[in-house]
Amino acid sequence: MLIRHAAYYLLARGVPGLVNFAALAVYTRLLAPDEFGRYALVLAGVGLANAVVFQWLRLVLLRFLHAQGDDTQAFLAGIFALFLTLALAVTGVGSLLALWWPDSVWQRLLALAVPLLLTQAWFELGLELLRARLAPLPYGKLLGSKAVIALSIGALLAWIGLGALAPLLGLIAGHALAFLLFGLAAWKGVRPAWPAASQLREQLRYGLPLTVTFALAWVVSGSDRFMLAWFLDEAAVGAYAAAYDLVFPAITLLLSVIHTAAYPLVVHGLENKGADVAEAELRINGELISAVSLAAAAMLIVLGPLLVSLIIGSTFREDALRILPWIALASAFAGIKAYYFDIAFHLGRSGGWLVITGGVAAGINFILNLFLIPLSGIVGAALATLFAYSIAMCFSAWFGAKVFPMPALMLMLLKAMLVGLVSGMAAALGSAGTGASWINLSIGLAFAILSAVFVSTALNVGGIRYPVMRVFHTVLPGRTNAQKDGHNGTR
Repeated sequence: MLIRHAAYYLLARGVPGLVNFAALAVYTRLLAPDEFGRYALVLAGVGLANAVVFQWLRLVLLRFLHAQGDDTQAFLAGIFALFLTLALAVTGVGSLLALWWPDSVWQRLLALAVPLLLTQAWFELGLELLRARLAPLPYGKLLGSKAVIALSIGALLAWIGLGALAPLLGLIAGHALAFLLFGLAAWKGVRPAWPAASQLREQLRYGLPLTVTFALAWVVSGSDRFMLAWFLDEAAVGAYAAAYDLVFPAITLLLSVIHTAAYPLVVHGLENKGADVAEAELRINGELISAVSLAAAAMLIVLGPLLVSLIIGSTFREDALRILPWIALASAFAGIKAYYFDIAFHLGRSGGWLVITGGVAAGINFILNLFLIPLSGIVGAALATLFAYSIAMCFSAWFGAKVFPMPALMLMLLKAMLVGLVSGMAAALGSAGTGASWINLSIGLAFAILSAVFVSTALNVGGIRYPVMRVFHTVLPGRTNAQKDGHNGTR
């Protein structure tokens, strides 16, 4: 079931992911580095506010919806009421901040940040509802339409000359219009109503520690941009964000596909069939997450120069190449932590441990940024991010195993490292042609992906062998019924 759901979500998230790469190519050509830097700073600030104020609500929805049985209306009504309450508070604080900010350029940017935060938070809440209901097709329509609308409007406004305002306006329009087109039906009949006191206490007990955790996670993923702006300038932020936004979302996209499909299955198994079933699902999830993380990082490191030359605007390329390998490794470690090891804390309803692991990572990242950015600029920021995520991953693995029974770790990591090594070597072999071209990039990617699939099948990473062999026997002429019947027990 996991492989099938992951395939659905790969399509659902893959198309928007490609659109986002197109957006990076467009905006690094239409915006100057300082304009792209301001845009990146707004996104980082909105990301912090979204994580602290609203993300716990999305996780509450995802974690507790299945526990309601068939009667989910009252639960969703409570989620709706909590969202509106938080939205009202955010609007007041954000509006005052925009009015009082001394710089007129940033006044306009902060004024746009408020509706961007609200539309993004509500949009993502709708995505989580569809995900919890195991509805990948509506999920894909909602996410895909948002990406296309946001880029179309943002690119047009950037071409007109609105600078950093253009992509922000595109995102606001994308979130709002996509929800009206494809997300409204998911909330049909739901009216806001304050949750019962006992239910609210349980949700807050689960969610409030996560708020601190998300703030600490932002220190690792977003504070470097503000520190670069403080120590250097907004143009440095733009150069750093261009490379970061090329690499980090690419790996996150692949891992979120697996996690989006896997986590509801783990929760469903735990709530309905017990811890043994949940642990079996976790083993499959962990093998896939770790193997995809390291394979994707290896591909990006090897193919990075081609990607940068073909996608990122010329003004940003030199700086992007300097930090791309470090960001790729950091992205892999961040993904393994967030999409596998941290699941233990959610399943065990022990959000306090996330605060500990997140606090360690945030402290290390902040201190390293203070020293490394003045010394090495954007390379220092990238190295600080790598060290912080590496240590955070190790802490999460250690403490998570004490909260919820997790599968054995060593064999999973050995399989993942082998898949990553072979993928990187195959990418280098396939892209060995001269010049930066889409043909070289495509051949390199094809070699790497086919090699990763071959090794993963041989090692049966995440139970992938039987689905792959079933596809092989389907397309192979002359297969026998006995061959087909031998794989009927596939997940």
